Amino acid sequence: MTRSPPSTARRRVPYSGLWLDGFSLTAVAGGALLAGGQGWQRDGIGATPRASTGAAFWDTSREEWLELSPLPEPRQDHAAVALPDGRVLLIGGRDNPTPELDSTRYWEPDTRRFVPGPPLRAARSRPVARVLPDGAVLVLGSDHDNDIERGTRAEVLRPGATAWEPAGQTVRIFHTGPVCVSGERVVIAGGRDNGFGFAIIEGEHLAPPLNLSTELWEPSSRAWRTAPHPLTEARDDAEGVTLSDGRILVVGGWHQGTSLTSAEVFDPRTEQWTATGALGLARSGFTLTALPDGRAAVSGGLRSDTYAEATDVELWNPATGTWSPGMPLAVGRAGHHVVPLGEGAFLVAGTTRVAPDGSLETTSEVWRP
Repeated sequence: MTRSPPSTARRRVPYSGLWLDGFSLTAVAGGALLAGGQGWQRDGIGATPRASTGAAFWDTSREEWLELSPLPEPRQDHAAVALPDGRVLLIGGRDNPTPELDSTRYWEPDTRRFVPGPPLRAARSRPVARVLPDGAVLVLGSDHDNDIERGTRAEVLRPGATAWEPAGQTVRIFHTGPVCVSGERVVIAGGRDNGFGFAIIEGEHLAPPLNLSTELWEPSSRAWRTAPHPLTEARDDAEGVTLSDGRILVVGGWHQGTSLTSAEVFDPRTEQWTATGALGLARSGFTLTALPDGRAAVSGGLRSDTYAEATDVELWNPATGTWSPGMPLAVGRAGHHVVPLGEGAFLVAGTTRVAPDGSLETTSEVWRP
């Protein structure tokens, strides 16, 4: 694969300890907000995780991190969304003693401080949150579901509201698959089963695979329904983004232990999927980013051949449906965040390996496709 010059050199993200994961990174006016996470502290010959109250602001004009007033309490594995009024809403997550949190926090850009938000109807760890066209926030999913019901209860917070409202129930509990907003609807593409594994007892499949199905949420009814047309290929743990024209691109994932390079596009008008070009490099743990000009970028991830963190970037062209090499990352990354900074630049943050001993560190870089 042809290489281009790398993006800007990495900079350490403000945090204490060896490395930081489980944090949120959200684009805001003038830069990006990093909040919470799980900091790994040295413990003899090993490391111990500890939920963090840390927060930092990437100042685009100064090209540096500024430490902010901390969160009121430690929080990791939460969702974070930018609201139309400039605030950021942190949702759920967990801390060291509590596996699921129902609390929310607003970050206010004028004071750059966190204030309480309305509590969720249900506590959630690793929730998925999306902002709808009218400014409402839809939340679903969790790592836990102690009532073993066949579904994930969604909830919605309307603009100006002080309480969350029910927003229907999907057929998925744990593994929701990519969740994307297209117009006024929300789309879940593929995913795994309902938490029982692929259990077959006396010939009955207790949790049929959902890796070909598509669910749609309609705001008028606040209900979920299964779309009539399945994905073109079964996939679990794929990545998905909404393109500038409202279509949805889903890339990669796993099927029967194999890392997929295939991709497909969802047309919201017909509710049908169409196969598109495949990646040149098989990888998992990559980040998929929609670009303002209609293209999409796959960056980093774990290579399927060497299992090393990749610097490779591939760009998808909507006119041809093919992928081509893009400007690589400065360092290999997997499971990283990418948020837009404006004027064609993106902030990338995640854990990297530091030569020569391969120890971990959480760094950022400014990347331009």
